[in-house]
Amino acid sequence: MTDEELKSLIATLAKQTEAAQERTEETLRQVTKQLGGLGNKFGSFTEGLAFESMEKILRTRFRADNFARRAKPAKGGFAQEYDLIGVRNGRHGEVFCVEIKSELNADGLKKSLKKFQEFFDCFPQYRGMKLYGIISAVDVRGALADRVMHEGIYLATASDENFKLVKPPGSFKPRVFTVK
Repeated sequence: MTDEELKSLIATLAKQTEAAQERTEETLRQVTKQLGGLGNKFGSFTEGLAFESMEKILRTRFRADNFARRAKPAKGGFAQEYDLIGVRNGRHGEVFCVEIKSELNADGLKKSLKKFQEFFDCFPQYRGMKLYGIISAVDVRGALADRVMHEGIYLATASDENFKLVKPPGSFKPRVFTVK
C-alpha cells in the first residue's frame, strides 16, 4: 500500500468515524428528550394522584377551607408554580403550601424550602398569615424524611391508593414561614 493509498484510507475512516459519532450524538439527544418528557409525565401523574388525598388531609387535619391547584403567580419577571395551596381563613389566618414530588431528594427539599421562603413575594394577599410547608412524595429515601421533619416541614407519603401524612415525632415543631 502506497503512502497516498494509506492517507486516503485514513481520511475515509476518519469521515466514517465522524459520521457515526454524529449519529450517536443525535440518538443520545433524542433519548434524552424522550426521558425528559417521560419524567414530566410521571410528575404530572404523581400530582394527579396526590391532589385529592392532600386536599382531604388539608381539610380534615388542618381545617383548610379554600384550595388552589397549580397556582402560578407571576410578578415582574419572576414566575413560580405551587402545586397545592390550602387556606384556613378567619381568625386562624393559616396557609398550607404543598409541594408534590415523585421522588424527594436533597435538591428537591432545598428547592421546596426556597419556594416556601418566597411564597409571600408571589402571593402578597396572604401576608400576615402563617405559612406551613408540606412535602408530599411517592419516594423518600434514607434519612431524608428525618431531615424534612428537622426543617419543620410536614411530610406526606404514598401508600396503597393515596397519600398519608407522616406522624411527626413528639419533638416536631412546624416551621412558620412569615414575611421578613
